[in-house]
Amino acid sequence: MSNSHCAYIISDLHLGGEKGGPNGGRGFQLCTQTALLAEFIESLSKKTTANETIELVIAGDFVDFLAEPNEKADEDEPRWTPLRENEEEAARLLQKIVSRHPEVFSALKGFVGAGHTLTVLLGNHDIELAYPVVRKTLQNILGMPSSVGMRFLHDGEAYSIGDALIEHGNRYDEWNALDYDALRRTCSLFSRGQDLLKDGRFVPPAGSRLVAEVMNPIKVDFPFIDLLKPETTAAVPLLLVLKPEARSLVAKLAKLALSANKHGADVRAVPKQLGDISADVLRVREPTLDIVADVRTPQVLGNLDRRVGMGDEDADLRHVLESALGASQATAFLRELEGGTPQTESLLRKRTPDHGDISAGPTPSPRSPDQGRTSAFQGGLSWVKLLLSAGGDTERRLRSLQDALRAFCDPSLFDLDKSPPKDPFYAAAKVLGQKTRFRYVVMGHTHLARKLPLESGGFYLNSGTWADLMKIPPEVFQPDEQRAFEALRTLAKNINERQYQRLIMQRPTYVKLEVRDEKVVRATVETYQAGNKL
Repeated sequence: MSNSHCAYIISDLHLGGEKGGPNGGRGFQLCTQTALLAEFIESLSKKTTANETIELVIAGDFVDFLAEPNEKADEDEPRWTPLRENEEEAARLLQKIVSRHPEVFSALKGFVGAGHTLTVLLGNHDIELAYPVVRKTLQNILGMPSSVGMRFLHDGEAYSIGDALIEHGNRYDEWNALDYDALRRTCSLFSRGQDLLKDGRFVPPAGSRLVAEVMNPIKVDFPFIDLLKPETTAAVPLLLVLKPEARSLVAKLAKLALSANKHGADVRAVPKQLGDISADVLRVREPTLDIVADVRTPQVLGNLDRRVGMGDEDADLRHVLESALGASQATAFLRELEGGTPQTESLLRKRTPDHGDISAGPTPSPRSPDQGRTSAFQGGLSWVKLLLSAGGDTERRLRSLQDALRAFCDPSLFDLDKSPPKDPFYAAAKVLGQKTRFRYVVMGHTHLARKLPLESGGFYLNSGTWADLMKIPPEVFQPDEQRAFEALRTLAKNINERQYQRLIMQRPTYVKLEVRDEKVVRATVETYQAGNKL
């Protein structure tokens, strides 16, 4: 690296997927601002500052194989799959993605041709990029001779520029941590032209199965399902209001959550599977509150299921509640539904080591005095009723949704300088900033741009996304309950009528690092606008 280096970090482009669909649908493209993305890359290509090198880092989820259907989907083969185990098929899908977004890949080819540095990190939606044939295909697309190669980190190793650490971030996500040992075995066999072994195959993370088995099948009718943030406490309840029969799909989500819980990061910012290697016996286990220990035994939960009339599907849904709310809170809500002794709000405010404080989010907007106040308990109970109710009129479900959103959704979720309580990514960045030589930690993955201080004197920065986003309109959280309810009704109406453009939020963000003598001297999170001079 020269004395002066400028790195531009983007992530979560999610290039791929069919555009449009029946009845004016959005299709499967998450990123619809590819012309602007190409302009951004072209503007970097033209930078010729003396004594300064330019680098573009694509920090994961460059392309989106999960947005592409199977080549030969029929009765025996599902339309969507969490992973392609055939590298030739994956290479063909990459070519298809390139044909969907030629302007972006042309711009990248021009960037490399201008002599600048391109670095690509593997994400969790583009796992197949790790395959040897797919890497070579991408290399050829960008016009790189095989002797030169592209800087491509695909084996779990993080990337560093000076005293800045850069990674995708899925390492700290229990749904999307990758087993890189198994992926390396797969690539080793592919590189020799050998078939995959029966044992030791790479298993895609639970998050990939969630997309393929739950989200993609309903995206034709409800494209908001993977755009609206946060997913568990906003998108899922809204889906249940619009389509109560979606309970069966949410039950699938519950089963996936059980496998996802084997992943995640412990207090050392190291995955519980020990650096992505299966080692479940070394998971950090912290003592829980007595009430949690009492209610989490299979006998107690099994009896509770029977008393509230829960079938197998409902039992799966209970696991959704436990995953989202914590075992003690979920059980409190279920006991309330069965007509037992209600749990007090003070109980719900207690902290459990594995799930944090259910009330740690924003204080719900107050209702008018004659209508009382939306508490965390009432909001949670409404969430549970939505999940476990197979019917009911839309108006009643909307009221339950309103309580749930006020209790659990943070209107400041998209703020650059704020972080949700117990955010695993910020927590990991804090550990890395304290225990390593890195003052700056840069991630993507969450789709939420961030710039938050670290004790190292540097910052945790998140590059956000160039994909489309949706958020609950701020009017839903206003103090006037009736106006807030009308705003929620309008949101549901717009979604039913496919008026998504009123709801879509586009914020093409990037991280800029200015480095001199192996030290970051300036770090910013910026939003690109058409015609910007970088």
